[in-house]
Amino acid sequence: MFIEFTVSNYLSFRDEVCFSLVAGKKKSQSKVLDKDATFELRADLKLLKCAVLYGANASGKSNLFAAVAFMRTFVLNSSKESQSDEAIPVRPFLLQEGLTLQPSSFSITFAIEDVVYSYSFSATSTRIVSEELSSLKGKKETTLFSRSEQKISLSKAFAEGNLLDAKTRENALFLSVCANFDGKISRAILRWFRRIHVISGLEDMGLLPYTRQCLATDHENHSHVQELIKSFGLGIRRFELGEEEPTFTIPSDAPAEIRRVASAILKAEKKNGPLPRRIMSFHPMFDSSGNEVGEIGLDLAADESEGTQKLVALSGPLVDTLKSADILFIDEFDARLHPILSHNILKQFNSTTANPNNAQLIVATHDTNMLDRDLLRRDQIWFCEKDKYGSSHLTSLVEYKVRNDASFEKDYIMGKYGAIPMLSNNIYRIMLSDAMKEAPNSEEKHDGL
Repeated sequence: MFIEFTVSNYLSFRDEVCFSLVAGKKKSQSKVLDKDATFELRADLKLLKCAVLYGANASGKSNLFAAVAFMRTFVLNSSKESQSDEAIPVRPFLLQEGLTLQPSSFSITFAIEDVVYSYSFSATSTRIVSEELSSLKGKKETTLFSRSEQKISLSKAFAEGNLLDAKTRENALFLSVCANFDGKISRAILRWFRRIHVISGLEDMGLLPYTRQCLATDHENHSHVQELIKSFGLGIRRFELGEEEPTFTIPSDAPAEIRRVASAILKAEKKNGPLPRRIMSFHPMFDSSGNEVGEIGLDLAADESEGTQKLVALSGPLVDTLKSADILFIDEFDARLHPILSHNILKQFNSTTANPNNAQLIVATHDTNMLDRDLLRRDQIWFCEKDKYGSSHLTSLVEYKVRNDASFEKDYIMGKYGAIPMLSNNIYRIMLSDAMKEAPNSEEKHDGL
């Protein structure tokens, strides 16, 4: 289970920021939401099942997801021989003198079964500056190993690291090296890192091949994907895989030489594996009197909207995440999605029925419709904002004094929480005036008017 992540001197994060899924003590107005949105990891620690991150364009939301993705990738790959001569791809904060030569730092806290681990490292483009792994089991906390440059200290509880310090390059993580030598603890931690998935809502069609696999009738997730897509209310009864679709067709009247070359290309493509099968969506068909007379299959890629295509592409990873209790980060979550569908996905995770294994979902979005106190607790709402020096900062809604009956969405648009575009005063006043006209209590006074 994911608990919290901290990063500093990376992309737009100059100072250390912390993103946490630890449930706060403040409860919502809904006992059902408090029960469904949280789960108990241990007697003294409750975690959240999902969170949303808001902020203006270029505020740093995507950079937080990029930092998580970098840490995951580097932990999994740094000790591979192919990385031996490569620079560490850290990207320090560029808007302050001297920081480009300072290390970037990353830390993550997570749980594997009944053990809570905290793992951190700092690195420049050429070397690992520090690295540490600690564990908490019950009330006993142990520093399993700590590293300063190439000096590594081990505890007795981490015997799997014995004699491996000499095999650890200055640009490789000791944890990764230990996992390569079949260390029990280190291998379990790398397996946990593989359960983190970071995707972009702008590039989600790259997920379609996996969903296509899930739609095969013999796949273990077949029925689950079908049911999830049905729950979105798209008017689609089911999905099936159609015939293989060649990359192009050969006209019958084409010259013989062209047909010969084209045929050779198609044969070469098939040698690389079977061609992808079309995804067909089946809708009911009606006669002129409104009576159902059958159904029709449509080609997902050619006949359905981009929003439907995105939902189908996401459905496989969403089902897999829910079943495997993985951790899924989705940037640009609301791109091409109707707000009601975004709500539905969050409800799937904020549910004891749909999410009994406590999978976790973190999304970055501009969709203010999700700022709904019936959908999210205050500790599930985060804001990202840059200061005048270009450095990004994170704030949770629990850090603000908020009335129990307050409208999160209205207050956010009014600028009470920050993390909105800095418009000129005239434009801001026009938007604020329009928002006040639509607000139920239009005579309420706000700061700044």
